Amino acid sequence: MLERLNEDNPCDVLTDVLETLRFKGSVFFRSDLAAPWGIELPPEGLPRFHIALSGECYVGTNATDTMMVNAQEIVMLANGGAHWIADQPGRELISSQRAGDACELGAPLFQQGDITNMILCGLVHFDQASPHPIFSSLPEIVHFSEMQNVDSVWSTIALIESEIQRTGQHSGPIIDRLTEVLFLRLLDEYSQENSQFAGFIGALRDRRLYRALSLIHGKPEYPWTLAVLGDKVGMSRATLVRHFQDAIGLAPMTYIANWRLMKAYSLVKYTSSKLDEIADSVGFATAQSLSRAFARFYGMTPQELRRNQGSGSEGRSAANG
Repeated sequence: MLERLNEDNPCDVLTDVLETLRFKGSVFFRSDLAAPWGIELPPEGLPRFHIALSGECYVGTNATDTMMVNAQEIVMLANGGAHWIADQPGRELISSQRAGDACELGAPLFQQGDITNMILCGLVHFDQASPHPIFSSLPEIVHFSEMQNVDSVWSTIALIESEIQRTGQHSGPIIDRLTEVLFLRLLDEYSQENSQFAGFIGALRDRRLYRALSLIHGKPEYPWTLAVLGDKVGMSRATLVRHFQDAIGLAPMTYIANWRLMKAYSLVKYTSSKLDEIADSVGFATAQSLSRAFARFYGMTPQELRRNQGSGSEGRSAANG
């Protein structure tokens, strides 16, 4: 007989995803700029955003896909593709590495003449080995064009700006954490503005799908079946599969299997817990069954991951436990 679920404290699904994938925000560029200016950014595979604190500018992904960004508007590139940002299209572009290095050395570029723009640029790092669908359905560029009255967003930006001014640095634990908060608020704002938005973020706004995800993330070790999960959220098995697949792109049981392995990956890589303890915590009967599934999903065993990480004798001992 299955143990009774404790349903009094639903899981914060998005927080669980961000913590498991090791999300960490950072500001990589902040400068006052005098036109003409233009910066080219290579593909990163990481979410990046640009905030026009003052002055209009342009962002583009190629010669023909260009958008104007007014003051107090934000552009987010959820999948970190190559792009450029400039005061006008057609400007000569310098690399973002060169622009960032100049700022770090106290000799920022584009300072000749009157200041026309103030921009703040950030990105979010995460462990890209785990293919979670959190970003897969977001468009290449998200343009937040009506942000002036969104107090939660601009109060966070003001705190980031204040901390940069206080420390004279673009990074640090407070700035990094505030950048994570800003990223979450932008995701939430996008999902609110796009009520029909599909994908993982959209699923969090669907009461029954959020309930299903909350149960899965709250107890990944639980022996979930479609019948049990459907009963908990008030959906037939067929309806649950259809809604889950339409919103997230995966069947519920596939999502559960993948998420258990992503949790295991994080525990293997970032802790020294023994493999049988990790297996038990994510719903595998034995360390051996976890190792087989892990190797199929990640192309390496947990032991190989720890050896590749150079985790030291404690980690290697734990992996053999």
